Amino acid sequence: MSSRILFIPIQAEIKGAQMIIPLTPVRFFEYVEKIFQDKEGVVCEGERFTYGEFCRRTRKVSNALAKIGVQRGDRVAYLGYNCHRLLELFYAPPIMGAILEPLNIRLAAKDFDYIINESTPGVLFLDKDFIPIIDSIRAKIPSVKHFLALEKTPGLPGWIQGNYEELLQGASAERTYPLGKYPFEEDDPAEIFYTSGTTGNPKGVMMTHRNLYLHALCAMSMMAVRETDIQIHLIPLFHVNGWGTPHYLLAKGGKHIMVKRFDPVKTLQVFEKEKVTRAFVIPTMVNALLAVPNFKSFNLSRMEEILIGGAPPPRGMSERVEKAFGCICHGGFGMTETCPLIVLPELSEELDAEEYRHRRHDTWGRPLPGVEFRLVDGNGKDLPWNGKSVGELLVRGDMVMKGYYRQPEETARTLEGGWYHTGDLCALEPDGQLIVKDRKKDIIISGGENISSLEIEQVLYGHPAVLECAVIGKNDEKWGEVPLAFVVLREGYRVTPEEFIKYARDNMAHFKAPREVRILKEFPKGGTGKILKSVLREKYRNT
Repeated sequence: MSSRILFIPIQAEIKGAQMIIPLTPVRFFEYVEKIFQDKEGVVCEGERFTYGEFCRRTRKVSNALAKIGVQRGDRVAYLGYNCHRLLELFYAPPIMGAILEPLNIRLAAKDFDYIINESTPGVLFLDKDFIPIIDSIRAKIPSVKHFLALEKTPGLPGWIQGNYEELLQGASAERTYPLGKYPFEEDDPAEIFYTSGTTGNPKGVMMTHRNLYLHALCAMSMMAVRETDIQIHLIPLFHVNGWGTPHYLLAKGGKHIMVKRFDPVKTLQVFEKEKVTRAFVIPTMVNALLAVPNFKSFNLSRMEEILIGGAPPPRGMSERVEKAFGCICHGGFGMTETCPLIVLPELSEELDAEEYRHRRHDTWGRPLPGVEFRLVDGNGKDLPWNGKSVGELLVRGDMVMKGYYRQPEETARTLEGGWYHTGDLCALEPDGQLIVKDRKKDIIISGGENISSLEIEQVLYGHPAVLECAVIGKNDEKWGEVPLAFVVLREGYRVTPEEFIKYARDNMAHFKAPREVRILKEFPKGGTGKILKSVLREKYRNT
């Protein structure tokens, strides 16, 4: 009895001395501010910044935002291309408890109207290219009190009240609170990213300080991120938290190479000039890069790793990338609601050669530490991890969003039972390797049989004439739905739809092969270059 009584005050003493510091990406910022202040950290077009310069600019923007009335919980919106200013804004609002809200540049005026009225940002930074579209809805978005151009440009309309660089002038670069005494809680939102709205109105995904901090740590535990990394930002940072790079690359002191717009030739020139070591791409970018006529003339010897995400790569693409760039190439999997990465391959050259290849090219990888998976059928029953059973992937983990902004019913539906319902149909191997089969909404139900649109696309990509392809379900009186394929041809090829149908039937079960193939000049694409099947369905599903 006496020993138990003595134990209680000891526990209380230990508890009273605990260092419980909020989990926030602001701590990454404070780290590089101290450790890497003299190291070149950001290259943007013709401008170069050390991390010290980057951090001082970011502090100034944060303090300037507070001076014009931005407070804890307020949204600060950004509409523009990849730029060092956007990278600064990943930290400037969160430092003082406000929320960054990057907007997708490819949205229509009605989408901006909806998003801005739901999220009610008080400040909107915008590139001059988007002044006309915002002007068309300006009278409908009364929450925005400060319209600020990103650059000083002559001839701007009178309702633009200044620019980003003017905001910095005269602002203090000092920290406004003691180190670690943050003016926010770790469960407060730090970012809101709106989904594309392909299944209804866009939804604002709330990512908390805790989400973003732990996501970065988990991603770094699976990727060998180093201070010597030089990463080019080809994926728009307004898309799914910039794939996490604004946090974990900065945390390790790596160098950010900002690219305003993707152009294959200019991208290869930047690879060579800046000695880029790491790149994240989507399949359409890979096709464009490899199609550059003088591709082999560029010195790409510093490249170490390429990650293909955003959409399942065509069969054999990773192998072609490794051969062309002379580096490893693999996949990664995630979504806006998970900050986004939840799957990466654990890679080591010490692995058995076949296992090393399998992890890079056949699967997306394993769940990150801190991520839990379930695989369920249509009735919510758990399925075995045997690499064959296909079900919906459910996710639980530290990087799963807080919820959808001002949409409690949609949040409750998506996070039902304490698990995030991804809508992705997958298989899991016994050791957790993920194989993505299709999106639930992309499955084609023909005569009672489930046909994967992705499986058909992978077969068609095996044809040498196919540059890009997509498959949807077309309504059919007899079968309910039948597969309809769309193809963009490589330059110099002439292939008929009938030849593609025969090729598919020769390489897969006949009932899965497309009944119809249409040749297009180009595909409708979203902000990252991803093919928009929703647009194809709307136009062709009933034709």
